[in-house]
Amino acid sequence: MKALALVCLIVAVVACGDSTGPSVRAASVTGFVGDSQLAPTGGAFQYPLSFVTLGSDGQPIQNVHVSWTVTPVGAATFNPQTSISDANGQVTTAVTAGPTAQEISIQANVPGVSSPVVFSALVLAPCAYARGVNVDETVNGVLSSADCNYQGQGWFYDFYALGLPTGQQSIRITMQSTAFDTWIDLFRADGPYVGFDDDVVLTQIQNSQLDIIFPGDVYLIGANSYNQGAMGGYQLKVVNRPAAMNGCREVWVASGVSVADSLTAADCADTSLTASRFDVARVILTAGTTVAIAERSGAIDPKVALYRVTGTSGTGYTRELVASNDDSAAGNSNAFLADSITVSAPYDIVFGASTAGQTGAYTFDLTAVPPASAPAPGGRVLSARALPSWLKRSKH
Repeated sequence: MKALALVCLIVAVVACGDSTGPSVRAASVTGFVGDSQLAPTGGAFQYPLSFVTLGSDGQPIQNVHVSWTVTPVGAATFNPQTSISDANGQVTTAVTAGPTAQEISIQANVPGVSSPVVFSALVLAPCAYARGVNVDETVNGVLSSADCNYQGQGWFYDFYALGLPTGQQSIRITMQSTAFDTWIDLFRADGPYVGFDDDVVLTQIQNSQLDIIFPGDVYLIGANSYNQGAMGGYQLKVVNRPAAMNGCREVWVASGVSVADSLTAADCADTSLTASRFDVARVILTAGTTVAIAERSGAIDPKVALYRVTGTSGTGYTRELVASNDDSAAGNSNAFLADSITVSAPYDIVFGASTAGQTGAYTFDLTAVPPASAPAPGGRVLSARALPSWLKRSKH
């Protein structure tokens, strides 16, 4: 009799389902997260895949064992391979893309639900992929041989897509590492090169800090290294900053910006005028571009100068004077210059005063109009970026 009772008990458990075992079945699912992601080959998905399992009463159900598969086979791996719904009914898995760039379909097989839950994803070659990043977000990344090897030249890149709202923006992008000498490149998403930074203090503080005032748009941050072949961990951060200059240290700008600042005793010293000070803005200008720069003030006698930067790194930057202006017209002490650019390069705009020792508030405006023959930006985001031919890494 005892044996028969035991057999009946076992049969009853199997028939009803063990509420803590793999035979718990869901009636439906909801709350899907992580569909339609992009990932680089061999890289982790930015967000785990997850959803919520529900019982027949429509409430979250625990201990449902969900298995994950992918089509084509081997196109991704999962951690865990089998997820178990928690007390809130949630199942989650982290996904790592396989070695082939392709569209993939991920299936979550849920006991009790007739059709699998399907997530779609696109796996891209590393040079065509950018992870999204937001202002006030810190990202811990790793440069590795699996990353984008730019044109096979040995510089490994991680790309980040930064979308900014319409209107003038001022941000700071920092990159820090104890493993290598960092470098930041910045592109507009449709291709044009916007700026770069090597060291916070050249050859001394080899982390990177790119300060820029520019129109809101979608931009691509290229996190990489000064030295070819460098790999290791790093931290990237994007924050808002005041729309102002940094004295001797350049702030990058772009066409269309208008900035209010002031000359102070803390700004860079102008050795040509005793005790005079100046600020520096840096901009990428291409051959054939017409550039117009205005500096206005009621407190100082403005003086503006445009220099071509002839070195991109080193113990210091070298500059060649292109044009300068003190008074825009007789009786008008505001400064204005217009010039047609003949050489594609970074340029420094130096804002100062023509009278020794003057300090005070000023504003400046920058307009840069590319040649009519320049091709219009186009193509997919990420498809058109290229480092300019003049960019050299010659610090050491």
